[in-house]
Amino acid sequence: MMAELTQPQPGTTKRIPRRVWLAVIVVVLTAIVLSLLWSMWNSKSLDEQLAAIEAARAIPDSENAATIYNKLLQDPNATSLLDNWPQFLNQASEELTFKEPWLSKDYPKLAAWVKEKQPVIDGLLEASMFDKCRFPIQMPLPANHAMRKWTYLLRRVSNNDIGDGRIDDAIDKWRCLLQMGHHLRQQPLFDAHLVAIAIEAVALRQTTAFLVQGNADEAHLHKIESLPLHTEDNWASALEEITPAEELAEEKWKGQMEFIERIRYIFVYEGYRSGKNPDIGKIRKQYRELLAISRGLHVLVALRRYKNKHGRWPQSLDQIQSQVPAEMFIDPFGSALIYRLADDSFTLYSKGPNKLDENGKRKDGCDDCPIWISATQEQAPKLQNADPNQSETTKELIK
Repeated sequence: MMAELTQPQPGTTKRIPRRVWLAVIVVVLTAIVLSLLWSMWNSKSLDEQLAAIEAARAIPDSENAATIYNKLLQDPNATSLLDNWPQFLNQASEELTFKEPWLSKDYPKLAAWVKEKQPVIDGLLEASMFDKCRFPIQMPLPANHAMRKWTYLLRRVSNNDIGDGRIDDAIDKWRCLLQMGHHLRQQPLFDAHLVAIAIEAVALRQTTAFLVQGNADEAHLHKIESLPLHTEDNWASALEEITPAEELAEEKWKGQMEFIERIRYIFVYEGYRSGKNPDIGKIRKQYRELLAISRGLHVLVALRRYKNKHGRWPQSLDQIQSQVPAEMFIDPFGSALIYRLADDSFTLYSKGPNKLDENGKRKDGCDDCPIWISATQEQAPKLQNADPNQSETTKELIK
């Protein structure tokens, strides 16, 4: 009976007092205004903090490689590489010229296309003469995508240099790639460091292949020794510089996103760039593996020099110990590099983070970092003879 008395009678409605509606409207409007004010203040605060970081790292344009990269980003001949590659290359020839040395006479159309891109190559080589590079701190960094594509160009062109016997020109391209990585590592952003690692790895792999399989004479070895190899582990100081700039740039970037873009960011990217993210451990691991290969390249130069003198690879690293700084034989994880003679070749690798000798393997839970793996242990990429007169034609490989 009491329940019946308390229920509203049919045909009646309970009206919300006008003062309640007014209070709700005032609260909503206040929240909107405060949100706008906070957004404006926070944006100003972010800009001021980023400006302070930019001012501290500023350098004159005359010393800044970014001025040249930015010009290339405005050059249609350079930007056309970002999305399009020669349509006349089929899959087989595209893959071969990317992975192995190739002869201009075997790919005349590609050789002509490369010649058209020479101004872009010259611009990249010019930028490589600069030690310093400062892009504005922003996410995403426009240079990241461009440098990836320019790396593909330089890799393919250096393969042509090797195939046609222009060894010095190829080494110049590898130096250019290493400098591109060095330039990106000067940007306090994790993505830039990831791209830098990928670019430098390309240069190191091409250089190591030439040292082992190419006709590397003393002049070539001397030039490779002068490459700007990154061998010192300064990850801790880099992380210290990256973290605050990354967080500020990320907040500014998110503030500029549209609603749908922001939702996508939250589900796909959120947490990836945070300094508390465990993926930073993966970046650090890749960084140190790159250092291991860089140190190993110094060892490879000495190994090649020994072979050039004695006609064979040394029995152990003891035979080249005096020719290489002692720290180059130790990987960034604290273990000595492993060297094993295998028939007429050898295997050289780092034990990796777990410090266990797993015969240079990286599969099935193994984390060794190969510097050079003998073809008898694992099929290594074949490098054709640097002398174009002795190189075999590759026409039969094209369908």
